[in-house]
Amino acid sequence: MSDPQHDVKQWLAGKLKGRGEKIAFANAIGLSADKVTRSIELVKADPKKRRKLDLSEIEAAARYFQELPPGFEDMKSWLTPGKIGNQIGLREDDQSPFDRDHGRNRTTQPNASFPPIYQKFPSDSYIPVLGQTAGGPNGRFVLNGAEVGRVFTPPALDGVEGAYAVRVFGTSMHPRFKPGETVWINPHLPVRQGDDCVVQMKTDEVDGRESYIKEFVSRSATTLRLWQHNPDDGEKNEIELDNSKVLAIHKVVFQAML
Repeated sequence: MSDPQHDVKQWLAGKLKGRGEKIAFANAIGLSADKVTRSIELVKADPKKRRKLDLSEIEAAARYFQELPPGFEDMKSWLTPGKIGNQIGLREDDQSPFDRDHGRNRTTQPNASFPPIYQKFPSDSYIPVLGQTAGGPNGRFVLNGAEVGRVFTPPALDGVEGAYAVRVFGTSMHPRFKPGETVWINPHLPVRQGDDCVVQMKTDEVDGRESYIKEFVSRSATTLRLWQHNPDDGEKNEIELDNSKVLAIHKVVFQAML
């Protein structure tokens, strides 16, 4: 099967031919040299050794070389000067020597718009946004399971079966999550104390499952304890749910305001 990112990888491979270019590029965008090598591999017989370039990495390459790769000619915003050290949210003292020495982070432009406007290409994958009905106390909402939209796939969920996203409803988790923000969920990862999660309950709801977006505290044979940062009047920060009614606890792995 041909690689749908062939043209982009071929472009990047050409840019990295020079002595030391691959290592300098890897350091500048925060990837290991091995990942860069696998990202531009086009001829290995075993396709499992190839690596898909994430969209943010393609953007970083465009900023690094100040050139738009094939298929991304319309993404002129990627060539804004002075942002290469910021495209993945690095502080100045966390940046590579390349960024500091070449003065690429002198412009203090915010990175609050991630993810950027992006262009679809054949290998894009998407995560379904599941619909919900406005709920009740403690930020409760009803997750109806219907797909109401699609959002991009962050690297942490690339290839994860059953991954989904939901919109944050209400202010019970503010300032951790803002109303209307999107959170991405991996249903396969274990949830530990301090993790943000979506809890789905066994209920008789005809329109879906009673659900919560909270911080996980603990779980015993009888009780699930969750934490909310901004409870309404008359509610508590820590809430307790009947563990026998818990259907699933899914870990939140990414968030963004879209």
